[in-house]
Amino acid sequence: MLKKSILTTALTALLLTAGTAMAAMDHGSGHGSKGGDKGAACRKLTISKIKPVDKSKLKAGGEFTFWISGVNENDLDWVEATAKKVPVELSYELVTDYYLFTGKLPADLKGSAARINIMINSKKCPTKKGVLYFIDRDNVQI
Repeated sequence: MLKKSILTTALTALLLTAGTAMAAMDHGSGHGSKGGDKGAACRKLTISKIKPVDKSKLKAGGEFTFWISGVNENDLDWVEATAKKVPVELSYELVTDYYLFTGKLPADLKGSAARINIMINSKKCPTKKGVLYFIDRDNVQI
């Protein structure tokens, strides 16, 4: 009779411990937030591989390229670039898991420096990156 009592107590304790552990695992790693990890979606939106690199010399009308990943084809209108706050026309192509964007500096930026701002205007995760290009003075005609 004593063995049966000890066995029942031990079995009950084991079931309660297992139930508590299951409830803790079911709670997940949401850390109290609903809808999952919203930061993970933002980390997927990336602007990378901007070429030429920051502080390079570039001729007026010269091309620059960059990669965008974490967007789908329906969201490509979120991507824009400006040179000295002037919109830059962009073209793109899908390359495996990213989009390769190409832009041209405006021709009237001769003889100066220009900051290129590249933006992904997503409502939930806006992303921005920029580079500074020195406009090649050798290309200026007097």
